[in-house]
Amino acid sequence: MRWRMIVPAAALLVAFAGVAGAEEGTEIDCKKADLRFEAPGFTVKCEDYSRSTISLSEMSAASQTYVLFASSDADITFLQVYSRRVLGGTRIYLQRRSLESELADSFSSKFSDWGDEADIGDFEVKHVNVKFESGEPTECIAFRKLGPRRYEGVSGSTAGYACSGTGRDHAFDAVKQFVSQQ
Repeated sequence: MRWRMIVPAAALLVAFAGVAGAEEGTEIDCKKADLRFEAPGFTVKCEDYSRSTISLSEMSAASQTYVLFASSDADITFLQVYSRRVLGGTRIYLQRRSLESELADSFSSKFSDWGDEADIGDFEVKHVNVKFESGEPTECIAFRKLGPRRYEGVSGSTAGYACSGTGRDHAFDAVKQFVSQQ
């Protein structure tokens, strides 16, 4: 996962590696993460990519980043989500971007054919086709919830997508289950 923190005074962009990058996460009990997903038939795995110290010239902060991957062999459905937050620091925040930009910069998959769906609670939801390294595009559902406003950006976000080999309706059901547990 790649993401940016903005320090407006210095106009500094710092990119962090993650899911689509080279940095390895540490597997954790999902109960320790701020992501919850419990659904019958799904296997769930969580990883922690948090950094206790991020040095930005004369400023410092920390980041909290969790990734959740859930899959169901019975439904041929999976859900991939990340939650990232800025901790501490003065005038450090995440730049607010479109859902399309955020997912394209965070995952190595290729996203296309975006379309509107009904939002679920505080989550923005869109349908999208996702093409993985090999294979045909798959019909999926993308979603995101932004954290509270922080300076000119936001303090964090939770975003991801769900896909199903049995149709977009199954992916949408997985997203609804995830959103209901947040």
